[in-house]
Amino acid sequence: MQLEIKDLSTKNSMIEAFSLIHQMYKKMNYEAFEINLDEMILRNDYKMVAGFYNEKMIAVSGYWIAKMLYCGRYLQASNLVVDENFRGRGAGKQILNYLENKARDLGCDKVVLDSYTENKKSHSLYFGEDFYIRGFHFMKDLT
Repeated sequence: MQLEIKDLSTKNSMIEAFSLIHQMYKKMNYEAFEINLDEMILRNDYKMVAGFYNEKMIAVSGYWIAKMLYCGRYLQASNLVVDENFRGRGAGKQILNYLENKARDLGCDKVVLDSYTENKKSHSLYFGEDFYIRGFHFMKDLT
């Protein structure tokens, strides 16, 4: 299955990804998604890419560019979601390859992403694309 991958660089184009994002974040409503997008765009210059199959958006990932002392300039991939009806057909791999090429074009040294520990299916995709586990991502709830 070959996707047509497009950059979603405006808030209006990103809003169209809500149904896919909602598959990952069931408790998030449209209004919260829009509010989060506003802040992510403002603070991180957040963007998205989407994969289309027969003109239907079936995959999406957010990303931003940043720099850290430990890894240099990097592209942070975020919230990679493939429509549950299209998983296992290579859509995630195509999105990751697109982001990797974008990272190279933007002068990045790395592509970085987080994955929930229980999301084992995504781990096999990431390992298959030569990602490796560098450390732990720690969190502390403040609310």
